[in-house]
Amino acid sequence: MYLGLAALFSYWGTNPEKPDCVADQMVYISSNGMHIDLIMPSAALPPSFVQQLSPKSTTKYYAIGWGDKGFYLDTSTWAELKVSTAINAMLFKSPTAMHVTQFKKVQSHWIPIAVCPEQIDILNKHITSTFETDASGHPIEIMEAGYTPDDRFYEAHGNYTGIKTCNIWVSQGLKKASIKTSRWSPFVFGILHHAEKQAPE
Repeated sequence: MYLGLAALFSYWGTNPEKPDCVADQMVYISSNGMHIDLIMPSAALPPSFVQQLSPKSTTKYYAIGWGDKGFYLDTSTWAELKVSTAINAMLFKSPTAMHVTQFKKVQSHWIPIAVCPEQIDILNKHITSTFETDASGHPIEIMEAGYTPDDRFYEAHGNYTGIKTCNIWVSQGLKKASIKTSRWSPFVFGILHHAEKQAPE
């Protein structure tokens, strides 16, 4: 039943009202087959927020994802995925983390989404409000947890379940910004389907 509903609601798209603004900027989404990241140009993110992500001088894009903390920290490759980790993530409310990866340029597999400044602001609010912050308002980094020198993990608000997955977090952001997406897509295929159909040439 879960898989059937996921397939149905993944391909059943939303009908957002078209924003009254010019979509002259680009954001992206990317997938590794199981998980989707929302990718923002550095220049489109709030400068004060960027400075809290240990930016490199060459960084032009930030891939940002939300997901199960145990899955993120204990599974750097699919070969390391434990059955217990997967079951815990899908069946129980589990703590979450934000994953941020820095890139120098657009990657060939990224799917572009044309947006206007108002939509950028909405996406930024969705992203920044999901980071758990300290008393000074700074994201709380999970130290020594990145996979490479270009990525980091941070504490996040919310719990991961089979109903609200990492991909649902991306879909929720797109919905808030009036971007057509799946009505409910716990897996990647629905979100990718709608993004590819409306991607600019």
